[in-house]
Amino acid sequence: MAGSENSIGTRFLLYPQSPNTPGYEKPELVWISDPQGSILPGPQNDRMYVVDPLVEKPPYEYPYLPPYMGAKAPPVEPSPDGHFDHIDPSSRAFLGVHVFGCVARILDIWEGYLGHRITWHFADKYERLEILPLIEWQNAQSGFGMLEFGYRPLPNGAQDLYALNFDVIAHEIGHSILFSEIGLPENGLPAGRDLRAYHEGVSDICSLVGMLHFDTAMDRLLRRGSGNLMALNELNRVAELADERQIRIAGNARKMSDVGDEVHDRSRPFTGALFDVLVQIYHDTAVDQGLVELPHGSIADARAIDMDLEQTYARAFEADYDLKHFQLKGALADARDTMALALARSWGRLDCETLSYTDAAYAVCDALQEAGQGKVAETVVECMAWREILNPYDVHLLGRDRARSAVWI
Repeated sequence: MAGSENSIGTRFLLYPQSPNTPGYEKPELVWISDPQGSILPGPQNDRMYVVDPLVEKPPYEYPYLPPYMGAKAPPVEPSPDGHFDHIDPSSRAFLGVHVFGCVARILDIWEGYLGHRITWHFADKYERLEILPLIEWQNAQSGFGMLEFGYRPLPNGAQDLYALNFDVIAHEIGHSILFSEIGLPENGLPAGRDLRAYHEGVSDICSLVGMLHFDTAMDRLLRRGSGNLMALNELNRVAELADERQIRIAGNARKMSDVGDEVHDRSRPFTGALFDVLVQIYHDTAVDQGLVELPHGSIADARAIDMDLEQTYARAFEADYDLKHFQLKGALADARDTMALALARSWGRLDCETLSYTDAAYAVCDALQEAGQGKVAETVVECMAWREILNPYDVHLLGRDRARSAVWI
């Protein structure tokens, strides 16, 4: 029946950040789109399932691939009404439930932006993704038909379990989404420069966007900077506020001339440019709504920020902040969705065999232009040019050609 209770979805408890991060010790109640009662014990549904090994298992490595055939824990049962928010977060059973819920949440978010269901890139061989929430391994990986997680050892001898770290889970599933949407080269990911770096950077953005869909994270992020996202940028003197890993990574000042060929290092300029776009849209929206008065200019201009300008930004957002928190939260949500929608819609314009940062930047511009967001497309150009991804001398000509229009509209 339309509007019935089971159409609302299924409840899970998810951590927006690792529970070892101060301020995120308690999980948040979220809904995923699977109808109430449709997720079977495991948890499992039509495209993924959890397996919890009871014996030591080495990480998957070709040619050793799923399915796992060893001893495993009993499947976790849903509550009598079909939800999974009753599982004790301190229990071993919660690990698999948490990963399953995080993956489902990320798929819901990015399928919304894409406008279609994501089909696994390994669907010809495996119908479903196998999730292993804990193995004896100090790492995590997404691969052909599987996601598996280990842990990070802490100085006190404890373990920071990756299965409880939304950032890690979202990053890994981001790789799988990219494989599905832009394809996988015939000979696998090359050792070349831009495709591998693009994967790393965009997977970080997938994580950042996912985090910004949690009320807990949005509220904490805004309140700690009084709405000023530049206060959480590593360029600023108040960078100690940024314990969110995604913000620290995305809010960087790297240009292409600052990085080498190591894929994580090379990913930072593109990730940083997209973060700058997010912040610029947020600022423009806040200004248009009369929430703040900011100096004229772009985020790219502000990269040469000095102390006076830094204080100007801080004062603008701090003024009557408590009265405008929820309006700024709405502005940030709009900025998040504008940037993420353009990124998602850019993937269909890319060729995994020939992908370059230049093509990827203009694909985002094309997606924005198609959506009637010409002003934001110009912001992308400015931010990408500052990062030396686009050439500032011929960027406008190339942009018009790519957009197939005399001007962005």
